[in-house]
Amino acid sequence: MRRSPIWLAWAAGLALAALVYAVGPDLFMFRLVDNLHLLAWRIGEALNDLSLLTLDAVRALAIGCYATFTVLALAVIRRGGRARTTLVWVTILFLLIAGTADPDNASFRWSVALIIVGAAALTMTSRLRSLNLT
Repeated sequence: MRRSPIWLAWAAGLALAALVYAVGPDLFMFRLVDNLHLLAWRIGEALNDLSLLTLDAVRALAIGCYATFTVLALAVIRRGGRARTTLVWVTILFLLIAGTADPDNASFRWSVALIIVGAAALTMTSRLRSLNLT
């Protein structure tokens, strides 16, 4: 059974009229804009909190990926693969990028550090797999 859009339009219009009557016609626009402003502020605060949580998650992932990369690189070295130079350079880059005390660019720095160590860990994973297959 399909509902007619005519009844929906009338119901919405009458509901709006009741709302305007309850709030008061002269204050309706003020309250509407005020509530929209309050909603935008709450969304902004929630996003700010979320961005702080995201930064913590990116930091944790970067540190975890670096530890994974180090273990995988050492396993590749033990099996006779090439990983010493990569281990040294990735460690230096990770320490330079993540160790900088610049709070303004913290999210960018840690994101770059995560990308570098993530790519390095994936590279060591593929090297270790190729060494295990031969």
